[in-house]
Amino acid sequence: MIRALLAIVFARTLAEGGWSPVAVFALAAASDYVDGPIARRAGGATRYGVLLDSGADVAFVTIASSAGAVLGRLSWFVPVSILASAVPYLVATWRWGRAHEAPARAYSAVGHAAGVSNYVLAGLLAGSTAVPDGPWPVLLGLGSAVVVGLNLTAVAARLASRARARRPSGSTGRGTRSTP
Repeated sequence: MIRALLAIVFARTLAEGGWSPVAVFALAAASDYVDGPIARRAGGATRYGVLLDSGADVAFVTIASSAGAVLGRLSWFVPVSILASAVPYLVATWRWGRAHEAPARAYSAVGHAAGVSNYVLAGLLAGSTAVPDGPWPVLLGLGSAVVVGLNLTAVAARLASRARARRPSGSTGRGTRSTP
């Protein structure tokens, strides 16, 4: 919950500038780092805890990138691509947890890379307010391209995975069935 609240604080401090967004980003990143070990010490992750953790991550990076877009530092494609990737991920995580009565994430390597890059871009955005002179337009532009590319790749991979899962067993994908 702290990380979701920090998302709002981050957006406000980003608009004000200075070092405050860096401090808020550091708190959010630290809370993301320690929440897993805290959950394990408290008896283990729960289905709702996993969903809340992922939802807090999504809230933080979506609000951060939206604030960056409002300020003209990022393209609106960034928060849109994050949501396009995150919503199906959160739904899949929720469904998997319900079906298996166990806490687990709908993990994919490209989705994980997208999530990490989302946080890195939020950190770059914070840095651009703390030290305004520098190569920020280039770094934010490249970071945005990576974030959008990885998030859209994660969406495509999830759609392809769902299409494969729906294919009848024995199907070759070409409209014919293989024989046993």
